[in-house]
Amino acid sequence: MEFAKASSIFNAMEPIVVSFFEEHILPNYPLKCNCEKCTTDIIVLTLNHLKPKYTSTQAGQAYIKALYMNTQLQSDILQELTRSLQVVESNPQHRPGE
Repeated sequence: MEFAKASSIFNAMEPIVVSFFEEHILPNYPLKCNCEKCTTDIIVLTLNHLKPKYTSTQAGQAYIKALYMNTQLQSDILQELTRSLQVVESNPQHRPGE
C-alpha cells in the first residue's frame, strides 16, 4: 500500500496508555507477573478496548494528549487498564516461571 508507506499515521493513544500504565499502575499495583509479555499484553488489550485516536502530525498528537487532561477520559483509561490487567493476570499467555 503506497499511501501507508508515504504517510506517517500514528495512534496517539499508544503513548498515552503506556504513560498511564507506567505512572499509575506499576507504582500502585503489585503485578503477579511483570515480564515483558504480560505488560505488553495488558497495554495491547487496553488499546483494543479504547477508541483509537489517529493523527499524522505532531500538532495532532499534542492536541489528543491535551484532550486526555480531562479527568473522565483519564478515568476511562485507568478503568480499562485495570480490566486488562485482571484478564492478563487470570490468563497469562506463558507458563509460570517463563
